[in-house]
Amino acid sequence: MVRPFAKDQTVPAILAVVLVSLLLAVILIFGASRPATPAKVAEAPKAKNTAAEPVTDKNGEVVLPHNTKDYQVDSTIIVQGTRAMEIFTAFHGALNRYGTDINNFAAQVPGKTVYVLLAPTSIEFYGPDDYKTKSQSFETAIEYAYEPMTASNIKTVNCRNAIAKHVDEYIYLRTDHHWSGRGAYYAYTEFCKVAGLTAPKLSSYESGSVEGFVGSLYAQTQEDILKQNPDTVTYYFPHTKSTGEAFETTALTNPRSVKVVQPKVPAEYAYLCFIEGDNPILRFTTENHNGKSILMVKESYGNAFAPFLTDNYETVWVVDPRKVDMDLASFVKEQGIDDVLFLNYAFAPSNPTYRDALEKMLGVSAQN
Repeated sequence: MVRPFAKDQTVPAILAVVLVSLLLAVILIFGASRPATPAKVAEAPKAKNTAAEPVTDKNGEVVLPHNTKDYQVDSTIIVQGTRAMEIFTAFHGALNRYGTDINNFAAQVPGKTVYVLLAPTSIEFYGPDDYKTKSQSFETAIEYAYEPMTASNIKTVNCRNAIAKHVDEYIYLRTDHHWSGRGAYYAYTEFCKVAGLTAPKLSSYESGSVEGFVGSLYAQTQEDILKQNPDTVTYYFPHTKSTGEAFETTALTNPRSVKVVQPKVPAEYAYLCFIEGDNPILRFTTENHNGKSILMVKESYGNAFAPFLTDNYETVWVVDPRKVDMDLASFVKEQGIDDVLFLNYAFAPSNPTYRDALEKMLGVSAQN
């Protein structure tokens, strides 16, 4: 049973109801638009800029992202999207033999500094995960090749991490097996660190490009996706002017004029913009009057690298073992060359044509 208010309680009760109603109205009108108290709102953590700080493992090696996209295999070439890559395998015997040959050469030129730079191929950075086993690893190739190089005047260069930090840039051609001028530049910066030289900033170079290049990997696969997505070959003009000469033999007679960067090349031969391609012997005499000289022994991977050296040396020699017969040790001594750089891409030590030519130049007896 609900008891009624007493007469002396009626007025106070009515006033209390009115006050409560007014208070609720004020809360509904003004409280709904009041912002949340900042102290009670958790601030989201700021995202870390991982692009500027590449992820490395405990050994300091740059860790590349996983790549599990669909791809197809055409003989010894992988085609993945608009990129083709050679399938690489680190053959212990060939790589160890390469290192032993260079070590023996270094012993013949004890007063010279011998640098060795083995260049990774594009599959190291862009290949599918199932092609990144130990036998396909560039680090394995480096281990096999550099292990026999015990001569005190040898300095090895591992440019893998220097390149890996720039995988989101145009560092390798997609239709061809070569690295780009940009990729060669990042390898050059690592060479400079080892050699105690200064590498100009990439942004400081004047540059140009050749459009519409379709290279060796398209030629081998004939994949339309590669033809429909041609490469752009970009070149960088050195800061230092130079005069270039090409020779057919070590007699150094009848020189032909060459440019360290030749921009006037047709699209189908775009890679010839770098030192005008493969020549027996090249000599670039620069305006660096520092008395320093270097000779680079290379196959075509060295072509995009060579122009950068003209900013550090007064004389830059380039020789291709496949194009000339010579006794390298004698030539280095006769010309008073200070440094020798062996620059080859990772397949070269396993290529019989290049290996035999190199060993002939180094005076190594034929091996089976």
